[in-house]
Amino acid sequence: MTPVSPDKTLEPGKIVQSLDKYVPDIHKIAKISIEIPFNLDSSNIGPSEWKIIYDIIRDGMKSYNGFVIIHGTDTLVYTAAALSYLFLELDKPIILTGSQRPLSELRTDARGNLINAIELATYDIPEVSICFGTELLRGNRTKKTSIERFQCFESPNYPALATVGLNININEHYILHKKENIDLRPEFSAKVQSLKIYPGMNPNQYEDIIENQSTAIILEGLGSGNLPVVTNNWVNFISRLKKNNKSVFMTSQSPHGTVDLKIYVCGRQAESAGVISLKDMTLEAALIKLMILCANYEDQTMIESLMQRSLAGELRDGNDTD
Repeated sequence: MTPVSPDKTLEPGKIVQSLDKYVPDIHKIAKISIEIPFNLDSSNIGPSEWKIIYDIIRDGMKSYNGFVIIHGTDTLVYTAAALSYLFLELDKPIILTGSQRPLSELRTDARGNLINAIELATYDIPEVSICFGTELLRGNRTKKTSIERFQCFESPNYPALATVGLNININEHYILHKKENIDLRPEFSAKVQSLKIYPGMNPNQYEDIIENQSTAIILEGLGSGNLPVVTNNWVNFISRLKKNNKSVFMTSQSPHGTVDLKIYVCGRQAESAGVISLKDMTLEAALIKLMILCANYEDQTMIESLMQRSLAGELRDGNDTD
């Protein structure tokens, strides 16, 4: 991003010129080719752009040892999640990075983030990851947690893949070298919805979901996966969704920990109605995974099964390293 006069509003700038001007030393780290498929505020990046990025990396897979994607922070974790599911047989690093302040600013974090990302892309880290500040995080485990802090991303339920200080320390134990052996096309279904549960929320206002074209719904529950079952009849609403052949999943609004529907009565009733726990997945990783699976499969049982399995290290399923 570049501040534009008269009011210094941030908008996409000239990337190549900025890199050559402000970070000329990156060419000392590796032999770099730069490609600009599009230059957008990340709020405008979605499935169409994910397909473009996927095609570029797929076509260049044999020619390069690693890939670095410069990306706006607001939707960076969505892009990272999408790429993690599409490159399940990945044998080299794909690293996303960005900054909280523009590269042209004096006190910017962009320079350090980019240099760290490029150097880490020369290591044997076959994951789609996010390099920001002093950490390299698994992309589909990461959330943006701050608008203001330089360390604006966190991986609540999985350790950093690497840390950057005076030295680069690779946490080999946490790097996923073997993923699910399935092929997923770079297609994304729009028939996916998410609902954030809050006290007093009445499911009657979402009656249209029962009859619309949605195939799957993610409920962002309270705590370990609770929702109000006494004051509002969510159990009946979920049962009606299931009768209309819609899959219903549960994540948590609490970033740390895992959804366990068996702990409380509210969760047990939701589970009895047909809700499926997504364990410790982030909402962002769950949504993108569901969009891809619904576009690749018509079998509802298959989709529900795969949502509960770790495809690219996005959830703890008993085989996770941590």
